[in-house]
Amino acid sequence: MDASDYDEFGNYIGPELASSSDEQEQEEESDYDAVPEEADEESDREDSGGYTELTAMARRMDIAHTQVVLHEDKKYYPDADEVFGPGVEALVQEEDTQPLTEPIIAPIKVRKFQVDQEDGLPETTYTKEFLVDLLTYPSMVRNLAVAGHLHHGKTALVDLLVASTHLWPEWDRAVPMATPTTKMPKPNENAFGYTDVYQLERQRGVSLNAMPISLVAQDTKGKSYALNIMDTPGHVNFFDQVVASLRLADGLVLVVDAVEGVMANTERIIQAAVRERLSITLVVNKVDRLVLELKLPPADAYYKLKLTIEEVNAVIAACPMATPSMCLSPELGNVCFASASFGWCFSLLSFAKRYVDEWDMPIAPKELAKRLWGDVYYHAERRTFMRKRAEG
Repeated sequence: MDASDYDEFGNYIGPELASSSDEQEQEEESDYDAVPEEADEESDREDSGGYTELTAMARRMDIAHTQVVLHEDKKYYPDADEVFGPGVEALVQEEDTQPLTEPIIAPIKVRKFQVDQEDGLPETTYTKEFLVDLLTYPSMVRNLAVAGHLHHGKTALVDLLVASTHLWPEWDRAVPMATPTTKMPKPNENAFGYTDVYQLERQRGVSLNAMPISLVAQDTKGKSYALNIMDTPGHVNFFDQVVASLRLADGLVLVVDAVEGVMANTERIIQAAVRERLSITLVVNKVDRLVLELKLPPADAYYKLKLTIEEVNAVIAACPMATPSMCLSPELGNVCFASASFGWCFSLLSFAKRYVDEWDMPIAPKELAKRLWGDVYYHAERRTFMRKRAEG
């Protein structure tokens, strides 16, 4: 090593040196020249007769080791001809042609959307001609819209009215079940959801469309009226159908859960009804939950029902177009208590009439109904009703 070949910083500035690759090529050439003539003759025979498999593989490995292969020429996977054979046509798509809106696994398509009525229209406790005749008298017709929050029992209440006016053996044979907090398993799908005529409504247990139904019902005096009822959905996404039903109706049957009380959609329905100046009838449904779920004593259950009615009156009073005549109270006869799961619904007057008829009491049902709500107490010794609780 000569010191003149390097500068003051230690960098090599001497003559150009041979690279390691050149040395390797020279060694390979020398090795090739050192092969004897017999080996050359043998290689000639191999060329004439074809290389053996081992020699060809060695040559390929030697070439692959030394040659430079571009990235686009590299082969990581076998071709389609090598996998499927030469007689198979393979189609290669560089982009995904399936849109994002299409599921990878498509659901089973249901061509039938409505539930079939195999036996046609069900039998009623009245004749169809009587219903048609009542519809010709406008004074005997009532157009009602049944509305309320989701899962507050609107369709179940309509089922109760249908069961009282139709021959519905599935509903009569259904076992009464307590109103659950979640969706209960239904023993027979034909015993519930009479106005749910779509397959999707039966599967999900939610009304999706407003469904009309006409029937004949009687009041406490036995007078018959033709009722055109619109069973509306309770989901907030279908509120437009509720508004359209209120435009067609003469009155609103507001269904409220006795435990949940007034919800967000309930307030919107009340506001829409007040704007249309409709008379409102409140139905406090699922009263059985106060006994079976909350296990409240009678006094606490009464205050819970009273609180629910006061919440509805507070929402009505907050509406700009509300009037004092829209106030709701059981004493006014525009509040009913129901349990559609157990199949009963009553107002103070209907309960008093049923009680008087059952015990053959010498009192007018209206007078008894006035004493069934509010701070009224029964004095057992005097056998009278009092506004103050007796001492002791």
